[in-house]
Amino acid sequence: MLVHPDSTNHCTWRSHGHVMVLDSDQARELFLELLRKNKDKYGVEIHSYCLMGTHPHVMCRSRQGQEAFSAFWKVVNWSFARWVNRRTGGRGQVVMDRMRSPRVQDGRHQLAVMRYGDLNPVRAGLTSSAGRWKWSSHRHYAYGERNELITDAPEYLGLGATAPHRRKAYLHLFARSRAGYAMRRRPELVEHPFIGDEAWVGLMRNVCGLSPPPSSNPPPI
Repeated sequence: MLVHPDSTNHCTWRSHGHVMVLDSDQARELFLELLRKNKDKYGVEIHSYCLMGTHPHVMCRSRQGQEAFSAFWKVVNWSFARWVNRRTGGRGQVVMDRMRSPRVQDGRHQLAVMRYGDLNPVRAGLTSSAGRWKWSSHRHYAYGERNELITDAPEYLGLGATAPHRRKAYLHLFARSRAGYAMRRRPELVEHPFIGDEAWVGLMRNVCGLSPPPSSNPPPI
C-alpha cells in the first residue's frame, strides 16, 4: 500500500474533462475549508498545498493509515464535487476516478515536492513568482504568513534553529540557479508511486510487488 501510519503522500487529482473547477476564489476557499474541517477527524496533517484551476497539489501525512486517509479524501472530494454540481447545475463526475498519491520518502524529498507544488502557477504562467500566488502554502514557509491549515513539514523544521533561519533557507530553494530545473515538468513527483532515493524506491516497489518504472534520468532533487 502507498499509505501507512505516518507516511507522507503527495496527493493530486484532475477534474473530469479538465474543467476549471478550482478557478474561482470561492471554489478554492471551499476546498481549503474542506481540508481544514476534516483533517483532524481522519488524522491527516497538511504539510503543503497549491491549488490550480483543474487540480490541487497537497502533501500530507496520514497518522492513521490507509483506511482513514481514503475516508478523508472521499469526504473532501465528494463534498467539493457536490458543491460544483450545485453551482453549475450539473449532475456528472467532477473529480476523475483515480487520485494520485505517491508516497514521499522522508528528508529532502519533502522539500522537492513542496518546491514543485509552489512553482506550479509560475510554470503555468499565472504569476511571476511563487510568493505572488495566494493559493499555496508558499507564503507560510517563505515569509512566515500565518496559515492554520498547515502543520510544518518535518524537513522544513530541520532547515534552521529559528524561524527566520528556516524561512531564509526555504527561499534559497527558489534561487534562480537552484530552481531552474524545477521549472520543468517532473512526472516522477506526480505519476510514480514513490518519490525518493533510487534504493528506497526500489525497496518500496519490491514490498508492494510493483515492477520497476521505465529507465529515466530525473534531475537532482
